[in-house]
Amino acid sequence: MGTLVPLATRPLGPLPRAVADVTLWLDCRRTPPEAVARSFAEAARTVGDTLPPVADVTSAGRRTANGTTVAGPVHGPAQFRHLMRRLLSEATAAPAPGPRDRPGGVAVEYSIPAVDALVNAGLDRIGGCEAKAMRFRAGVAGAHLLYDMLRRDLRSPGWARATARGIPAPYLLWSTAPGAGPDRGAEYAERCLFPGTAVALSPAALRTFVERGSVTGPTALDLVEARRVVGILDWFGIRLDTLVGAQAPTTG
Repeated sequence: MGTLVPLATRPLGPLPRAVADVTLWLDCRRTPPEAVARSFAEAARTVGDTLPPVADVTSAGRRTANGTTVAGPVHGPAQFRHLMRRLLSEATAAPAPGPRDRPGGVAVEYSIPAVDALVNAGLDRIGGCEAKAMRFRAGVAGAHLLYDMLRRDLRSPGWARATARGIPAPYLLWSTAPGAGPDRGAEYAERCLFPGTAVALSPAALRTFVERGSVTGPTALDLVEARRVVGILDWFGIRLDTLVGAQAPTTG
């Protein structure tokens, strides 16, 4: 059980501005307001959008600098399914956008370090070298599962009808903070570069990600490895499917 093979990494190579339709975002939600402008200036040629400081978020909801609505965060497949059903219901009821409308769309946030923290807490309570070997694997495994779920959802008749009316389809936003330093944040990003998604990094993590320059292509979807991680966590009594935010996973 301690010999579980990690998800594949890519060889060294140049870093393009966007990798196979993956957008990098600057996550300034916990950046002091006086440092936001400097952080954006440093990353302006790299990032496609910015998550503003929490103090700038209005009662109308969480919005990016470019007007995208951020839904979630979700921490597991059950939360994701529930949110996607709600988004489809809202999209079905919404009027078709007019020719002058520019809908910003919806990004569904999945917090990789938050999932790892929740699962790690359960593994630490269990103890033992087998449980320790599974630390920091759940977040990335869950990202692979959710990406596959989203692709299947968007092929459903309901979403096909909504997008045909001009309603933008939701997409996944992988957030890498808080709880992850620059190095781990950059590692999370490298392992979740799925086409059609966005990755939000703190200013320090984005700087590390760019400096490492180790990305040559998108992340390959690996459902076999992701399901193996889920199966081992199930054996420990930790259900990734029903994981929710601010709650530690139940251990058997």
